[in-house]
Amino acid sequence: MNKFNLKEFSLKKRDPLLGYEIYKYNFDEMLEGFEIVRKSLSKSIPSGQPKSLYNGAVQLEQRAWDSLVFFTNCYSAGHPVSDLAEIYPTILEYWAAYAKAWVALEESEEGSSNPVAIVPLLGEDFIYANQLICFSILLGFSNELGKISSIIDFNNPGRDGMLERLLKSYVDNRGKPPDECMRHLPYFKTLKIFSAPTETRSQLMAEYLDDWYHASRREPYYDSHKKGDQFTGYWAWEAAAITYILEIDDASYRSAKFYPADLVDFARSINAPLAAQPVPENVGLRAKSGTACPKTGVWETLDIPLQHRRFEQGEIMQATDAAYGLTVWRYLSA
Repeated sequence: MNKFNLKEFSLKKRDPLLGYEIYKYNFDEMLEGFEIVRKSLSKSIPSGQPKSLYNGAVQLEQRAWDSLVFFTNCYSAGHPVSDLAEIYPTILEYWAAYAKAWVALEESEEGSSNPVAIVPLLGEDFIYANQLICFSILLGFSNELGKISSIIDFNNPGRDGMLERLLKSYVDNRGKPPDECMRHLPYFKTLKIFSAPTETRSQLMAEYLDDWYHASRREPYYDSHKKGDQFTGYWAWEAAAITYILEIDDASYRSAKFYPADLVDFARSINAPLAAQPVPENVGLRAKSGTACPKTGVWETLDIPLQHRRFEQGEIMQATDAAYGLTVWRYLSA
């Protein structure tokens, strides 16, 4: 990811409240933090395990949090969704490392006598669970939702009604979703969208977006544009994920505040049958792993490590050693 200059930022930013200095500060601050953690981990004992499980877990926790802050900051600034999809496997890697370290800490003598969740759903960390689920759905990494749900489940006293409805389409054996939301507003209002008849869902989602910011007044992001570098944009990520999952016609609310419409467009472009929906020009030609190749040539995975393979048109596109349940190939050249 290359940082935008002021001209690029002014032309492309998605959130009108985000200022260039705040964007630039957050961009640089997060990258510096990632490098600090990398250097710290490189000095660990040969096994890669920090000498202090607590210190290591706290470092990895901060890196995981910051990776989502970095993502939302870049989205609000106008970075292409396709670029964000390319860095998303690294975000998943950071969260997996944090989760592994936290579980090891909880099971050790250093661990707290009171079990602590990796992502406490009752607290302000709920936003991270929501983002991980929504971004995985919208960017083509739904195969990772089983692992993400395990991270979210760890030491949480219950499950969330909205998150469980989002997961239900992708993760088996989750049981009946509860009819309550851990943070209640604004998320509780989404439950009636899931249960509503198809023909009324568009109107209900438009109403949800109209009330989203006011209903979020108890959430940590509320009024953050007045708090300096805490602001990385206002977005109802769940509105996009629900629109995509339920196949809601979003024509009536595409221009609504807080609705990340281009994430829905991206999700539809990489998952819809190729003949059914054209890929937007700024996204590039993509195809899901396991589907027939739409064009002969060299393709690259959106995964870590990158893989390059040549496919013939009609050949089933598969990858080996995919780190994150590979779902997407990007066309490079003939």
